[in-house]
Amino acid sequence: MLVKDFITHQIPLLKSFETGEYALALMDDFKLKYLPVLHEGVYQCLVSEKDIFSMPRLDGPVGVPVNFAPAVTPGHHLYEVLRLVVGFDLSLLPVVNEDQELIGGITRSRLVDVLAEMCSVEREGSVLVLEMTPQDYVLTEIARIVESNNAHILSVLSSLDKTTGKLIVTLKIDLEDASPVIRSFERFDYTVLYYFMKKGMVDDLLKKRMDELLFYMNM
Repeated sequence: MLVKDFITHQIPLLKSFETGEYALALMDDFKLKYLPVLHEGVYQCLVSEKDIFSMPRLDGPVGVPVNFAPAVTPGHHLYEVLRLVVGFDLSLLPVVNEDQELIGGITRSRLVDVLAEMCSVEREGSVLVLEMTPQDYVLTEIARIVESNNAHILSVLSSLDKTTGKLIVTLKIDLEDASPVIRSFERFDYTVLYYFMKKGMVDDLLKKRMDELLFYMNM
């Protein structure tokens, strides 16, 4: 997904001749900690509340108080946006064209909405969390196991556990009752750390496993 697909064109901005008092009021109105500063229509820097309060006089012009100007273009990928927003803890990331003219921005709240859409959070289904060594991660094999149960993967997320060195893989699938998929993963020696299904379905799965255990204990 590219920036052009989720850019917000109407964002608050400061012109270099506007005052620090006005900047603080604008930040408060829009609940933002950063605002882009323009000089003669060109993006110059991203100013924070701390920068404004550091001004000698709040009733004086903002000018170009800092040499900090992170930005992306419409052709950048979502991952670059995430890198900058998380890396600098930004509430707003400016979007510029080739001439450094400000054409919009990406707010942190908008970014959350985009990520939620990519993760298919509003679609019905179940969530499975698997644990494995990085070398055992083969997405085609995981997809094959899911699809063998007449299900499909809606989204995949992965992260490395720095303590254990294991890879944590989170799957969103389009089955509300994921118990057949869970059993398939366990049959192929995958570790299922967690699973989240509709209320009642988890209880049914646990009850079935308990019945199976009692059956073998009574043999």
